Amino acid sequence: MLTESSATKLSAKDASTATASASSANVNSAELSTDDNGTQPESIRHIETVNDNWNFYKGSLSFPFAKNDQPKWQKVTIPHSWNTEDILDDEDGYYRGDGWYTKSLIIPDVYKNQQVFFLFEGANQVTSLYVNGQKIGQDHIGGYTTFAKDITAALKKGSNEIAIKVNNAHHEEIVPLSADFSFYGGIYRDIQLIITKPVHFEVANLGANPVFIRTPQVSAASAKIEVQSKVVAPKNNQFYVLQQLLDTDKNIVKESRTKLNAGTDHFAEMAINAPKLWSPESPYLYTLVSKVVDSQGQVFDRVENPVGFRWFHFDPKKGFFINGKATKLIGTNRHQDFLGKANAVSDELHRYDMKLLKEMGINFLRISHYPQDPAILEMANKYGFVSTLEIPFVNQAAANEAGKQNTVKMLREAIRYNYNHPAIVAWDLSNETTMKAPEKLGEAYTKHFQETHALLAKVSKEEDQTRYSYSVFFKNPAYQDKLGIRNTELVGYNKYYGWYLNELEDIDTNLRTLVQNSLALDPDKPFILSEYGGGADPRIRSYQPSRFDFSMEYQFLLHKAYLKAILDIPEIVGANVWNYADFQVEHRKDAVPHINNKGLVSAKREKKDAYYLYRAVLNKQPFVAITSKQWHARSGIADSENGSVATQPVTVVGNFDEVELLVNGLSLGKKAFDFFTATFDVPFSQGLNIIEAVSSKNGQIIKDFASIDFSLQPKNLRSTSNPFTEIAINVGSQCYFIEEDNINYLWMPDKAYEKGSFGYIGGEIIRHPRRKTIGSDVSVKGTELDPVFQTQLEGIKQYKFDVPKGSYELSLLMAELKTKDKNVMDVLVNGKKLWSNINLKQEFGDNRGVTKRFLITVNDDKGITVDFNAQEGKTRLSGIKLRKL
Repeated sequence: MLTESSATKLSAKDASTATASASSANVNSAELSTDDNGTQPESIRHIETVNDNWNFYKGSLSFPFAKNDQPKWQKVTIPHSWNTEDILDDEDGYYRGDGWYTKSLIIPDVYKNQQVFFLFEGANQVTSLYVNGQKIGQDHIGGYTTFAKDITAALKKGSNEIAIKVNNAHHEEIVPLSADFSFYGGIYRDIQLIITKPVHFEVANLGANPVFIRTPQVSAASAKIEVQSKVVAPKNNQFYVLQQLLDTDKNIVKESRTKLNAGTDHFAEMAINAPKLWSPESPYLYTLVSKVVDSQGQVFDRVENPVGFRWFHFDPKKGFFINGKATKLIGTNRHQDFLGKANAVSDELHRYDMKLLKEMGINFLRISHYPQDPAILEMANKYGFVSTLEIPFVNQAAANEAGKQNTVKMLREAIRYNYNHPAIVAWDLSNETTMKAPEKLGEAYTKHFQETHALLAKVSKEEDQTRYSYSVFFKNPAYQDKLGIRNTELVGYNKYYGWYLNELEDIDTNLRTLVQNSLALDPDKPFILSEYGGGADPRIRSYQPSRFDFSMEYQFLLHKAYLKAILDIPEIVGANVWNYADFQVEHRKDAVPHINNKGLVSAKREKKDAYYLYRAVLNKQPFVAITSKQWHARSGIADSENGSVATQPVTVVGNFDEVELLVNGLSLGKKAFDFFTATFDVPFSQGLNIIEAVSSKNGQIIKDFASIDFSLQPKNLRSTSNPFTEIAINVGSQCYFIEEDNINYLWMPDKAYEKGSFGYIGGEIIRHPRRKTIGSDVSVKGTELDPVFQTQLEGIKQYKFDVPKGSYELSLLMAELKTKDKNVMDVLVNGKKLWSNINLKQEFGDNRGVTKRFLITVNDDKGITVDFNAQEGKTRLSGIKLRKL
């Protein structure tokens, strides 16, 4: 049962709102023009965004503002966040505190005795609203749920002064307390001004939604629809609620008109025959138009909601069924985030994300770790994405009873506002809440933590008995079972086999064991693989990929292994990649500092190789793609001493049977796809190489192309047929690195020295102390070349280049990364001391990249030998570059 009031969700960007309202200031509803037939058009609520021309101040102010205060206000447009820059800088932390927004606003005069509301789609995380100096209601707590405020009583004729304080400071009573995402401050979604007549569907209530649609009985033959409405009207009235069900062509399929009893919720029922069903393959949407009318049929208020007729259930052994059809659910998670914008992103970008997911072929979306912009579920309904929606109960419980009730209120708001979306099949109540181990926080916290879980499960069913309750964990099932928190109908597990632990070949076995362990505890609880994946920096490439190298190639192999297992294990009823897109995390220190780059697209929405794999597997439309086609500038060592080509692998994905690959017009033959992939050995020559993939079936031909500018390095650096010019080496790494902000300058993988060529002598690759993977996870200061500095040879003796006589420019890249000992060294070139008494930590500081460039002259045939001599501790080198002058 819905035990508290709720308010409307008719978004201005849903477009049909302003068509029959007076939309300009000082226009009364009685002045509306007649239509072509001479009849009065249908009046509905007036909705407009008020996003422009706000004054903003970051910092604390007293209110009312003191006259002697002279804060420096800046003009901003909503969506807005004050953390777009400090989230990405080299300084630890980001601003978490007060931000103030003010503006003067003339309210349009639309209706006599009109009621006026502000609706906030999202502001993080405590919001206080003042109108003409008067505080409007209580502060809204929670940064991700939509809420509305009735400002009618505080308004005056003419200009009204609006002031809004938003605070994103850490608060022990407000989830999330911690998480692997950033808690940006600001009004980061639209503000809507809503104006209604005195008689109207509720607006400013818990959940901001007045209409609740249920479809308790659905089959291919018939469907029943129940509608619960909340209306503001005088006690003695002659009003009716008219419910009209429209098809996609806006034809009325069914309608119901019943008398309104003020003070109580209004209920209506309808039934239709042969409904068109909603499913991932065919997401047919009806529209329910709800109207408040009088006895003459005059419309006093009108709202619209989507309706999708479907029936579904999860079977723990057989999977997910919708409309009686078994459907393997595969998709992604999503954060509301874009590089340089924090979470203040446009509706267009939200919809673009959903478009890319549709193209990729997903049918399952986990909206994590919080409710998101209305545009997301709008498109999930239209694209047929079976969806779960989560509240931000992440890592640990909010403190005390007040914190528990704040969390419960967030859940109620999230369910009520999003109740009518047919895409949603489950409410996700928590994520990884044992990240802060309850047993280490004491008995009192553990009891409170368990009660919070139990209460959320109870409330989710009080609010909505038509959908599943869902919780997501990361530790092994027995741990949650011992705590007593596996109390939802669905359970999800976030597991990063092949990334944080174990290797690619262990993925299938590990997943089967995990699923079996979960079902052994609760045979009736369907299992979802709620997160899996690994990081990939589009700037990093490797033909020897390894765990945690952040190469595009390793991520591709990881997802290929997961997809095989997921498709082969029926008890995995659904799976969500972590994540759809890279996103900003201030404390992250990976290959790209402050970025979690496990996305299938980058933080700027560039498609990664693994995206194309999912597109080939999931989308049934004919498809072929060269996965690495975004890598335009490449390099490699010639196959032979006087050779004119370097042979390197190129992978193609597709969903036909086979593919042919052509290089500069010459065919390399055909290969059959093996699990949607085929790899060719391609002979790259100096300069431009045009790669063409051709796949055909039943007379249909599809193609993809890649344009590769290849730099052929001589196998012998004294070659006369292919003279040496320049090379940059990513020392201590098996990966290429592309400087995207420096004309795609390319760093090559390191190698041991071979006579006639180049390479290192001595030293050991640095490895992560816990994972034992190559490189460090330090965020390197003073550079954009973090992946170059994060890998090193420690204790290196020499680096040699067997180049001919001439003048050269030599660059050395070094950094002290998390070192405790004192390290001092000298650098010599061909026996001559070039750089002495180098103490990187003392001279430049910890974790700071240092680049030194020197001019070198070679007067003999001995080439260049760079010696690294340790005076104290160990030598180290991250990168080396040599250019012939």
